[in-house]
Amino acid sequence: MKTFLFLDDWMLDSYRDVVRRFRRSEPVDVDPVPFMGNYATVLYDSERGCYRAWYNRQIKRGGKKVWVLCLAESPDGYCWEPARPEVVLSGFTSASGAAVFYDPYDPDPQRRYKAAFSDRVDGRDLGLTACSPDGVHWNIDAEHPFFTRQGGVDTFLKPLFNPFRGWYQISARPSVLDRRVAMVTSPDFVRWGEPQLVLQPDPLDEPCLQFYGMPAFLYKDVFIGLLWCHHTNQEEREWGGCKMMGTIDCELAYSYDGLCWNRTDRQPFLGCTEPGTYGCGSIYPHSLVVEEDQIRIYSCGTLVDHSLEEPPEGYESVGALLVHRLRRDGFAYLEPRAGWGQVTMRCVRPRDGKITINFCAPFGKVLAQISDPHGRPIPGYGFEDCIPLRGNELAAPLRWKERGDASKLIGKHVRLEFRLFQARLYAVRWEAEPWYGDFPIERI
Repeated sequence: MKTFLFLDDWMLDSYRDVVRRFRRSEPVDVDPVPFMGNYATVLYDSERGCYRAWYNRQIKRGGKKVWVLCLAESPDGYCWEPARPEVVLSGFTSASGAAVFYDPYDPDPQRRYKAAFSDRVDGRDLGLTACSPDGVHWNIDAEHPFFTRQGGVDTFLKPLFNPFRGWYQISARPSVLDRRVAMVTSPDFVRWGEPQLVLQPDPLDEPCLQFYGMPAFLYKDVFIGLLWCHHTNQEEREWGGCKMMGTIDCELAYSYDGLCWNRTDRQPFLGCTEPGTYGCGSIYPHSLVVEEDQIRIYSCGTLVDHSLEEPPEGYESVGALLVHRLRRDGFAYLEPRAGWGQVTMRCVRPRDGKITINFCAPFGKVLAQISDPHGRPIPGYGFEDCIPLRGNELAAPLRWKERGDASKLIGKHVRLEFRLFQARLYAVRWEAEPWYGDFPIERI
């Protein structure tokens, strides 16, 4: 591992007067961008030097409304203009729930962009994939559907590559109206397995909560899931197999392997907005763009309840593209409960001597110590030897007065400890592997 976030206690051994807090994303003060759609994929294209957004929109075709995938571009990610052509993928009948993934892992440049969507082929509702060299010209693979269960699948079908497992996976549902989170996997984006259930509401949740979908993203050494929580009307009887009324907001989820998922504090990571604004009806976060100093989160915010499709009088569309931001690594942090706090991480075996931390302590202080597996400070690496850190930095190096960095400890078994005073600790970056001891397996 290179990045240790503080989403849970797995890499921590002990606390003293330290608490964990989860951050909420903050809205960016820009005008919402109305669009006739519901989902979008936003990426930054470094080759073009602009942001690109692939969004779902309904158009009339043969007297019927069908979903197509459209493309818009922006120099700053806030002000958007339709690309030419605007419609880039229409499927055979429709292209519902379409999501795009930029794939740097595939050696074939003709498959650099990958998409998943729902369509109807020869009377069957299927989940299909497509590949593109440029995000504009797509080749649909109708011979290898990723979802074949009756009724198809209905949600935002976000693909990604899982480098830890060596496969592609698509966020989906177990079936079209089964509002839980499933993953479908493939070794090559061609041959697909059956949907695997990975997350569902549990007894700690409010009655009748449903999971509408969960776009997933690889962030450093952890997968981040934007879990869509559908707060249903408990009196509404299911019509056609699903509840329609209610609002949708977003909870934060995470995984270390892409299949086993955990939830955080079960509070809205990105909640509905004030009445009368886009996002007050429901909010669907669908894109996470990591930048140098922040994370941008793009969502579709609607003006109406999930059960309604028409915009209120005087409004151009039901939904608009919204932007939120978060500090880099800022999903969660540790801070002292009062006065000084101390936290000790689990034993690791470092492969590099450089350690950096993401912290905020404009009026406080952060001290670090490296100890042996028994908790004894290593000479020269004690708290009293550490050069104190103050300020607000995303990648501040840890240094000790006589030792410099931790290069002398490469390959050894050590613990990293922190003392915090009026400080928030967001992340630790250290090329180091967790060490669980050299005990024979039968003793574990």
